[in-house]
Amino acid sequence: MKIFDKHDFLRITKIQSNPVVSIFIPTKRKSTNAYKEDILELKNQIKDIKTKLEDSWELDRREIERLMKPAAELLDDFEFWQNNSDLLALFLHDEQLDIVKLPLFIEKSSHFIGNRPFTLPLIPAINHNGHFYILLLNLEKILLYEATRDVIQEIILDPEEVALSFTTEESLVENKSQLHGQGGVGNAGAMFHGHDEGSDEAKKTKILNYFHRMSSMLEPKLNKNPLPLFLAGVDYLIPLYRKASKYNFLQNGHVSGAFSAKDERTLHQKAWELAEPYFSEAQKKLEAEYSDKKAANQTIDNDPVSLIKKAMTGGVETLFIDFNHTHLWGKYNADDHKVELFDEPEKGSHCLIDLAATKVIQSGGKAFLVTSENLPKNQSIKGILRYPIS
Repeated sequence: MKIFDKHDFLRITKIQSNPVVSIFIPTKRKSTNAYKEDILELKNQIKDIKTKLEDSWELDRREIERLMKPAAELLDDFEFWQNNSDLLALFLHDEQLDIVKLPLFIEKSSHFIGNRPFTLPLIPAINHNGHFYILLLNLEKILLYEATRDVIQEIILDPEEVALSFTTEESLVENKSQLHGQGGVGNAGAMFHGHDEGSDEAKKTKILNYFHRMSSMLEPKLNKNPLPLFLAGVDYLIPLYRKASKYNFLQNGHVSGAFSAKDERTLHQKAWELAEPYFSEAQKKLEAEYSDKKAANQTIDNDPVSLIKKAMTGGVETLFIDFNHTHLWGKYNADDHKVELFDEPEKGSHCLIDLAATKVIQSGGKAFLVTSENLPKNQSIKGILRYPIS
């Protein structure tokens, strides 16, 4: 898995076509039956979508086949399914396919057909709402993970872009040194080199220098989607990395131990013990901020249409959305700032909650998927405004 950042999210939100098909499927990372269940889920979604495209969108069968062909080809691509995460999102448009795989939980498969993508399920991947990084400081190979309370997945780093192994670098240096010594430096030079670099302090200095190089390569990638970062590794490595790091979201505390890739489950459990208090405190701060803004007449929590209108004009700083919300189908007309609602999805309509969330993020605000307990009764959204209601 690669880091999915805000730029990736915004790129997808800008897709427009007639139509755009969005598909979301919960997937399994491992399978004993060649991923047949996941493949069947996609096959069923494709079948339902083709029927709707013919009946509601009045596309002919050749147009439908051309549009859906990139997704249909995945049904026979076993290698594609071997690299599963927990969520598979597909966006089809203009005979093209955008694929997103993320460690996000969804309860069941779904699809949406419209003039733009449906992107709400992707939102938790681009904010701090329960997502965090784990950096395993193993000198044989540095490992980076993205995790939530329930899932963990390694982020694959390119060794050409990030120095992943201190041990490998040291072996290369030693080999070059030996060759150089054989070429005429002499035994005294070789003995002097070995004596200095054999001490504990000298090794720590070399590791610190390595961490400076490695972090300067890694942390720009983390900053594309800045999540809280928790360290793991043997104790003496932690302060060395902290000294080298310039990452603003590096957290206190660490998971102590000599972990490797096979310890992923244990690492995840211990890392969440560190992360849970962080997110609990962040939630309390968010709730306190909402209370303060509400007292200042700077929130809307009982009028979804008014809130959506504010969002569409860049007036919403933070939007909270029920994870299990009922779609609010409709159209927004930017010319007269009016909203038209529909009982069922119609051609040219979209879920206005999804549309509002997209606009908030595009405008530099934040959107969070929350449980119904965090919202007023019978409401699917609430928001903090940039300015008080006059």
